[in-house]
Amino acid sequence: MEAIFPTSIEATFDSVEEEGSVIIYEVRSGDDYGSIRSMIEEDHFYLFIASRSFDVHFLELSSEFFFVFSHYDDPSEEIVIRFNTLMKYKSILDELRNKSEELENTVFELAFASTNVLEQNEFLEKMAKKDGLTMLYNHSYFKDKMKHEFDRSGRYDNNFTLAILDLDFFKKVNDTHGHLKGDEVLKAFANVISDMVRESDIAARYGGEEFAIIFTETGIKEAVIAIDRIRKEMDKKVFESPIGKFSVTFSAGITLFDEKFKDIEEMIHIADKALYMSKRNGRNMTTVL
Repeated sequence: MEAIFPTSIEATFDSVEEEGSVIIYEVRSGDDYGSIRSMIEEDHFYLFIASRSFDVHFLELSSEFFFVFSHYDDPSEEIVIRFNTLMKYKSILDELRNKSEELENTVFELAFASTNVLEQNEFLEKMAKKDGLTMLYNHSYFKDKMKHEFDRSGRYDNNFTLAILDLDFFKKVNDTHGHLKGDEVLKAFANVISDMVRESDIAARYGGEEFAIIFTETGIKEAVIAIDRIRKEMDKKVFESPIGKFSVTFSAGITLFDEKFKDIEEMIHIADKALYMSKRNGRNMTTVL
């Protein structure tokens, strides 16, 4: 065979090398259907050269596998042509495999990018509901959840309680200690609220130094207890600035859902009215209406 094929041809004669090799195999008298089939089942490209007595085997195997075969008495040029056909087939298949790998990598990169986009969208959607300074829910999301609880309670005869909290003399904090220290106080208050409420409750920055809490499935008594816990925790906070140390208190107004409320604005107005009474009566207290 080496006489037919020049040494520059990248092929292996009779022996199996690395996966995907082109194998030129002379079929011997000891070979049979089983031995030929076992060779073809391996991931190689075969050019078989055999006597015509093996034609019946190759005919049967050709319905399952791709290979090329010639007879010993075929002209050498014809054998070379078939070999070249096999090499061309291998080249095309190798190129397809490379393209397939590139496509798989592209699909993976797209899938990864899509996952990142989804995660970013989820993050942006989450952040759109948050107040940038305190990381509590913002006014808009609070209003949406308030309406949801209002409608749900009216439909299923559930209870929920609304509390509005306002930091006492907060303008004085900003004027005396600076707005950066004021932001620190707001964040500290928000953290206390977040730590003291349940996951099912909705805590939001209502605006400025005013905060709101929706206590879901909760009556007045439990809501007052929760506000008292927030007050006790806030009493422990001591802030420092170049002017000196100081602490901050808050006032609160609470109201329970009532079917007589025509909408959420009326319920918010009642809670706000209770808050105003706390302010008017000395601050650092809770009023229920």
